[in-house]
Order: sequence, then structure tokens, then C-alpha cells
Amino acid sequence: MIKRSNLFTALLDKVVNIPVIQITLLVIVFLLVFQSYLTCFLKALKNTTMLFTCIAVFHMFSLSAQTPRKDSGADGPTPLQIGDTIPEKLWDSEFSFFNEQLNSTQKASLKEFKARPLVLDFWNTGCAPCLTGLAKLSDFSRGLDIGLVAVSEQTEKSILSFFKRNDLLKGTGLRSIIADSRLKSYFPHESIPHLVWINKEGVVVGLTGSKEITKDDLLNFATKGVLHAELKPELQPNFHRFIVDMELNRKVQSTHDSLLGYAIITNHIKDISPFEKSKVGPYEIISYRNRSILSLYRLAYADRYKFAANQIIWNVSDPERFEYYLSKGEGIAYWEKKNLICFESKSIGRINMADLLNTCLGLNVCVRDSLVECIVVKACKGRTTIRPKLGREFKSLKNLIKDLRMSRPNWQIIDSIKGEVRIPNYSVKDFETKDKLCNFFKENGLIVEKDKRIVNFLIIQR
Repeated sequence: MIKRSNLFTALLDKVVNIPVIQITLLVIVFLLVFQSYLTCFLKALKNTTMLFTCIAVFHMFSLSAQTPRKDSGADGPTPLQIGDTIPEKLWDSEFSFFNEQLNSTQKASLKEFKARPLVLDFWNTGCAPCLTGLAKLSDFSRGLDIGLVAVSEQTEKSILSFFKRNDLLKGTGLRSIIADSRLKSYFPHESIPHLVWINKEGVVVGLTGSKEITKDDLLNFATKGVLHAELKPELQPNFHRFIVDMELNRKVQSTHDSLLGYAIITNHIKDISPFEKSKVGPYEIISYRNRSILSLYRLAYADRYKFAANQIIWNVSDPERFEYYLSKGEGIAYWEKKNLICFESKSIGRINMADLLNTCLGLNVCVRDSLVECIVVKACKGRTTIRPKLGREFKSLKNLIKDLRMSRPNWQIIDSIKGEVRIPNYSVKDFETKDKLCNFFKENGLIVEKDKRIVNFLIIQR
């Protein structure tokens, strides 16, 4: 009897192990389970049908109330692109024009520029590239039959205050639309300066920045109505795209590429944003673009350390490759194209960015703690300011310490003062020794102590 049982069991095992039989059994089990759930669901549905109907009707009316009609203008005007013609209502719109020459504001429209080549330059008084760009364009456009109109979202008060304390744009005869929101809705942009080029037929022929614009560009635009300058980087197709999705004709170094994610390093890539971040399911994608090697290592350790210039130990033969200030007189544009890199990672959870950089770049960068002698600067009786004396210029204590860290790499200076301290104007050459520096601090009401402290150093090595 036992033997027969064993034989039956063996036969049953063979039958059950046949794939077709296995699938059939699974289907039968699934149908039985599904039938019981379906019966329960249909009973519950009778009681909830009315509830779902009410929710659907409420949601429909809610959407109807929130969605603007096409003719309501709630979405604002359609942004204009290259090749579009300026609508008549925009030419006729009234704007507040600030006139630098008259130092006053008047209401006017853009009609006077309608039959001439026109450049709209979006700017802000706090944007240094905007100011230098406007000064350059004002200079280049002299003697040309061309309209140059600056456009700012700032108020008249802010503009007047700027011209009162800043001479950079004085004498340019600048005319700027102020308190603008209308023109920006027609020409939306992420960054300034943002230049819109409109030919005398009223057609948009270019959207650019101001840095690359030359005198020849202005001349060709004024006389021929054409523009050869490149499209502004933020409008380029790759600007926000992640590196892994770009088609790059260059070598790409990757540490791994699997279900766990990836880490990529490439050379300089033109016309892309400096940073992108995204969350895709469980993955986080972080992309630092066109950064110096040193700045990437600073980012890798940013949550634990902040390294001053004299806290970096260079044990490599080519430090100029890691940061521009160490370069040997190269033009910054040439140096950036040759030495800046991009780092992008996709991962679940936290990554060890420093280790990934080391692996991809063939480096062995690390952090080392050392006990060193430091000059500790403190405020006398909690004082955080020094009153200026008549006829003397003053600078920030933080700037002095920053300059010393650059020029005296072996001096460790710790600023333990909370708040801003103003000190008399100085030259770093005045402090040939630590004693001279300490005396300078004491003469200006600061306490100086020499103490041994643990300092973190970033070791750059292969």
C-alpha cells in the first residue's frame, strides 16, 4: 500500500510539472478567487453608485469653473517666436518709458520704432552682465538707424535710485520700459539679459543674450535686417535635457549603467543649463554641468566641509587644470572649453559623489585632518563694527581673510566673529609676517589669539 502510494505520488509530481497542466491549474484558481471578489464588489456597487455619480457631477462643474474660456485672455498672449510678426495691439500698447537723459518717466507706445529695426533688451539693475551689455549696445548702435529699448520689471523708484548711485549707463541716452509685465508675457525667458531682435517689417529674427553680440552684428541688423548671432542657450534643444539623453559626439566615461542607476562624466558641453535635477520614481537624477573639477569636489563634500583656498593641498603636477584661478594666463573662454566637465548621476538614495569622481577621473582625492597653528580673530567686547575715520576707506574683514588665504596658503586664519566687521583699507603686501597681521588687528580693536586647531584639508592627488 505504501509502495502504491509512492508510485501515485511520483506520477502526480510528473503530471503537475508539465507546463500546460501548471498554467491550467493557475487559471482555475484565479477564476475561483475572481468570482468571489466580483460577487462582493457588485453588492457594494449598488450602495455606492449614487455616491460616485454625485462626485462625478461635482468634479465636472468644478473643472468648468476653473478652466478659462479661449476668448477670456486668462492664459495671456501666445509667446512670440522667431519668424512671428509683432501684433498691432502690441505696437499700440502704452508703456512707461524712463529716459536717462531727462531722468524722468513718460507714457508712450512702441509705434515710433515700427518701421525701424528694433532691439528689446530685458534687464535688471542688479544684473552685471545686463549693465555691461547695455553699455556695449548703446555704444555700438551710435550712428545707426536702429531702435534700442531696454525693458525692466522694476519700478520707477528702483530705476531712479540706480542711476543716482551708478554712472555706468549715464550719458547713454538709454530709454527703458519700466514696471513691465506685458512684454515679458510675449517674450518669456529664464534669464537676463534677453535680447529680442525685430526687423523693420515687424518680424522677430533673433532671440539672444548680449555677451556674444558684436558691432558687426548691429551693423548687419541695422542695414540688412539680418542677424547672424546664435540663439540664446536657454532656447537651444539640449539646454534642460539630461546628458544621458543627449546625442554627444564625444567620449563619455561611466562607472555603471544598470537598474541601480549610472554616473557619467563628459567634457564641456555648449549651450546647456548649469544644473538640472529630477525625481523619476525611486530614482533621483542630479546633473552638474560645465563645472571645474575642484568645484565638483567641493560639492561632493559640501554637506560636511567647506574648504578655503589654503585648505587645499595640491599633490598633482597640473593644478591649473582643476580651477581657472590657477591657470597660467589663458583666456577664460578657452580654458573653460578645455577644462570644464559635466557630472551626472542617477541613483536610488544617496551616492558617494567623491568616489565616483575619483573612479571616472583617475584621481585619489580625499580629506585629511591636521592639527595646525591658527590665528583666531575675535571681536572686542562683542563689537562687530569699527567706525570709519574721516578720509579713510574701509573694507570687510572677511575680504581680507579671503585675500590672505589666497596669497598666504600656509596661514590658517579663523574668523570667529558673527556679523560684518569693517577695517581700514589694506594691501596684502603690508602683511609680510603673521606678527604684522596680528598688530594690524589689535590696532583696530580686534582680539587675536594663536591656537592649535584641527583643520580639514582637501588633498588633490592621483
